[in-house]
Amino acid sequence: MKKVTRRDMLKLVGLGTASIGLAACGTAAPQAPQATEAPSATEATAATEAPAATEAAPTAAPAQGTPVKITMVESWFGVPQYKESIDPVTQAISQKMQSEGVNIELESMVLDDHANKYTVLYASGADFTMAFDAPWYKMTSLRDQGALAPIESLVEEFGPNLKQEITEKIYNVNLMNGHLYGIPAAYYYAGTTGVILREDLRKKWNADAPTSDGGYASLQPYLEAVVKNAPELIPYALAPNYSLTTANIWGRRSWGFSTNNGLLIPDWEKGYQLMDLEDIPEYIEHAKLLRDWWDKGLVNKTDLPSSGPSQNVQVDYIYPGKAASCQENEPEYKWVDETKSLQSSVPGGELMGYDLTGMRAGKVKGQGALKQWNFIVFNVNASKEAQEAGIKYFDWLSSSQDNMDLWLMGIDGVNYKKEDNLRFSEIEGVDAARNYRRQWYVSGLSGRFQRQPADLPASAEEALKFYSTEENWVFNPYEQFEADTKAVEVELTKVQGVCLEAFHGLDTGQMATDEAIAKAKKMMDDAGRQQLKEKLQKQLDDYIAANKK
Repeated sequence: MKKVTRRDMLKLVGLGTASIGLAACGTAAPQAPQATEAPSATEATAATEAPAATEAAPTAAPAQGTPVKITMVESWFGVPQYKESIDPVTQAISQKMQSEGVNIELESMVLDDHANKYTVLYASGADFTMAFDAPWYKMTSLRDQGALAPIESLVEEFGPNLKQEITEKIYNVNLMNGHLYGIPAAYYYAGTTGVILREDLRKKWNADAPTSDGGYASLQPYLEAVVKNAPELIPYALAPNYSLTTANIWGRRSWGFSTNNGLLIPDWEKGYQLMDLEDIPEYIEHAKLLRDWWDKGLVNKTDLPSSGPSQNVQVDYIYPGKAASCQENEPEYKWVDETKSLQSSVPGGELMGYDLTGMRAGKVKGQGALKQWNFIVFNVNASKEAQEAGIKYFDWLSSSQDNMDLWLMGIDGVNYKKEDNLRFSEIEGVDAARNYRRQWYVSGLSGRFQRQPADLPASAEEALKFYSTEENWVFNPYEQFEADTKAVEVELTKVQGVCLEAFHGLDTGQMATDEAIAKAKKMMDDAGRQQLKEKLQKQLDDYIAANKK
């Protein structure tokens, strides 16, 4: 595994997330309540049998000659960030591939400063083949800059198993401007957002549990109990790029949220009109709550520095026992695996996850999607041989459950123990915080192939069923809309250049709400947001007019 440290590299100015696609952080790994082919918004999700790709790959003669090397730039979340965790697995994968006649060697690359170095790799000539990316991250801007290779012809030629695993429906929906710019990781329709918290402490102090119906305000009694009983802990560890202000909007009947341009389409039943972010009632409601928490010391007063390469609040603050709660996607499911990581540092500690959007209570319906959030993208500057080998690798993975288990779970008997019915149990004595475990959403594979814990609690299983049930979600008929960002490149660059600073006060509670609203509005509009909005609205209106049927 390569570890890229600080060094001189060519600067690449990224546009950030430039589409009007749904922004999201990744979702968790459910078992298999959904059909092998993901259904459309008008089809039922009834199939519950085991996934199709469970047979072992046919035995082939061992590969001869020098293997083709492919390098994967890892995500900063959903996969361990440690050489000693990843290297044995990639070596086992390479050995298994080559023994089956697939002459490829896999290498992993972890960036010690992913946020600043990832986009620079494409311009620096770094030797890598593929990477985890997403429309909510850098994928759209890198695509528009020509940094990502279209892969549909490679999939057609070298990936028959891979295309079957993706499914024809997901494959077609995720074509962007007629091309497939990454391998989509698909599974359920959508997920909830909310909080994970130290359940052992909540019970100890007899604090009320937050509820889906009560929303984020119902979390406050627990946070106050933290301040009273454990002042050394951060009550609510908040990262400005994943704040409860914006995370909660995903669960409202809204689509098109883009973190880097401050625009939102709040409700397609009300005209599909783009709105300024600070004019969205739910956003300001939660910004005010966050400011109240800041005043009361219930949230960190300043931005949290990353304590390691993960750039992840859970890894840096929750698992080491430095914080008592934080934001999370699909919290009602993820707490199960996250508790294992916490217990590596806090023996006897327990986490619990709560949806705070109101979705699980039936208060609101979230947006379901066939267009995916997470992809494995390919470096356009990688050699043709390496690009082909990358597709062949994922095709090999998709050919058997054993191969997918190795990629997702690690080595049987070392990282986990296989159980029947696509379940697994942990190996006693293995450090969960450093153990290999690749979550499906950063893997290029569907979550229907990831094993679930043998002791998965019923409540977590119910959450997975909720995510995968069509009736729980509202679907946008125009989700394939792609903004022509080249046509607004100048305006977009200016707006995105100030967006994070403009909304920082609202997303952290570090500025009085009225003052923070005024600052955001002035900075964004001075940068040309209204002109950008007008041009993007015209594109959207034209798309809807052309696709009404």
